[in-house]
Amino acid sequence: MNINYGEKLKDVDYRKLVAELSEKGAYLSGKYGEYADNDYGYTEYTKSQTSYVISSLVDSETVQHMTLNYRQDAQNIVDGLAHLIDGLQYDTVKTKVTRKEWAKPEGSTVVFIGDTDGKNVNLDYWGENYLEYDNGATMAISLNNGYEGLILKFTITWSMETVQRKEQIEEAMVQLVMADMGKIQSTIEGRMKLKKFGVDTEAVEIDCHFDAKTESRSECTPDIISQVRDARKGIQ
Repeated sequence: MNINYGEKLKDVDYRKLVAELSEKGAYLSGKYGEYADNDYGYTEYTKSQTSYVISSLVDSETVQHMTLNYRQDAQNIVDGLAHLIDGLQYDTVKTKVTRKEWAKPEGSTVVFIGDTDGKNVNLDYWGENYLEYDNGATMAISLNNGYEGLILKFTITWSMETVQRKEQIEEAMVQLVMADMGKIQSTIEGRMKLKKFGVDTEAVEIDCHFDAKTESRSECTPDIISQVRDARKGIQ
């Protein structure tokens, strides 16, 4: 199920939204990443920079002529002008620059830490981030902010050796995960609709369907879409 909330947020606003979500237990990470290792919020970064300063001796004093970003450029200048300027050389200068900015998301996968019916798989071992249920069904959640819009996506997978009836499929892939879908929607939309983001969480486009390995495909019935959307109501 894809829930499209409309236009892409500005990058800085999206980073702020990701920070807000982390405070509510919804962390963005890589598909196989460790969410706890990522940065969230307004974060201080220290970056090392290397530059190359060309200088020469003038009346026994060192005079700096220029600063370059690439060693080879500095070497080429020294090689080309050394016969014209006495004592021409370059020195390598390393500096550290500290700045603060809103942390960039490390991925689009949502790791939801809270009271869920499904079990967070990647919290126990290194692997893919998703919720796993007692019947073997899994649910992966992602949040993407791109040219197609701001999209929350739920991907539920259930593998069986035999063909299942429609009622069994909906029970395993809709009813079992419904409560968790509601909690996650409510948490994420609760931040989206804050005044500073201004996302209309009701005027959405929803693409929901079932795909089988046989490549057959059936659209979700309207009542399933309504159930999933209604599941978020009353959850704060």
